[in-house]
Amino acid sequence: MSEKSKIEVLLSEKSKEVNEAMLTYLKKQATKDYMKQILGNTTYDYDEKAFEKGVLDPLWYLLDLGGKRWRPTLMLLFIEALGKNSKDYIEFATITEIIHNATLVHDDIEDNSLTRRGSPAVHVKYGMDIATNLGDFMMFFPTHMLFSSKKLSEAVKSKATTSYLSNMVRVTIGQATDISWHAGLIKPEEITENKYLEMSNNKTGVLSRFAGELAGILCEADENTVKSLGNFGAALGVGFQIQDDILNIDASNVAESKGGVGDDISEGKITLLVIRTISQASKEDKENLLKILSKHTKDKQKINEAIAIINKYDSIKYCKKIAEGIISKAIADLDSLLKESEAKQLIKDFAEFMITRNK
Repeated sequence: MSEKSKIEVLLSEKSKEVNEAMLTYLKKQATKDYMKQILGNTTYDYDEKAFEKGVLDPLWYLLDLGGKRWRPTLMLLFIEALGKNSKDYIEFATITEIIHNATLVHDDIEDNSLTRRGSPAVHVKYGMDIATNLGDFMMFFPTHMLFSSKKLSEAVKSKATTSYLSNMVRVTIGQATDISWHAGLIKPEEITENKYLEMSNNKTGVLSRFAGELAGILCEADENTVKSLGNFGAALGVGFQIQDDILNIDASNVAESKGGVGDDISEGKITLLVIRTISQASKEDKENLLKILSKHTKDKQKINEAIAIINKYDSIKYCKKIAEGIISKAIADLDSLLKESEAKQLIKDFAEFMITRNK
């Protein structure tokens, strides 16, 4: 069995565990007892049916569409590498997945995306008002999980909440940067490779950073270990994003499931591929590529034209090397941090899988 297959099997197994754990905290049906569990005793009278229709139904519609669940899987591997039993912390691993899906709801609204994982986006199926509120609920709900837990000491809760708040600020700034770029508020020529990597570090890397930090905090590791695990997680997020950008302009399962090949072109995304291309392209190719991006076109011919320009300057190969360098450094840093174990090796295999996957 190849390393890639091993990680795919691991993701499948952990995904089932994470889904079961989410059902413990996010019910599919609302009852008065469940609402009391979340909100405490009612002052007047809860409308559990409205909560079910307005939150739980669209929430589980989205979660049931699938997803890799790679962030909670990474967090569980970190916990095992720190010498703890990951099953004792499974409910906390769901936090990153819940927040991740919250960002997807908001992303689809902000990008005006019609589909998610091959099905209608939440705001398309349930309406903008339901979707916006759902995204907010899924952002805030994890703090309830932390504060209501009787497993955690007050010191651990405090550190976990500080990490959560810090990373939530990061993700909104990363998203604001990405939006500003594809909305044309910043000239593409002003967007450097390092600015892209920092945007990705904050937008995509933030939840895997949080997964690393939270694993260290829950295991009561020292401050340096917590920070280092967070940095490793963030690096994985950046590598994952670069690979996602590459797969988006290829006839791949990822592209098709997320709306189609070249969906990023339609949205006018300034990816690392685009940044590399405009830095190398002729004046004519550069102007043509930027013009297509600015139009937010759905025209397949124009999208293919933009992809052809990107491929003309060998940008995919260049970006793959960047991702490989980021992951190689992260793995080297991990070697000096964690003791040798099966979990540590799986983390290293996991990191390499992030930038070699084809879906």
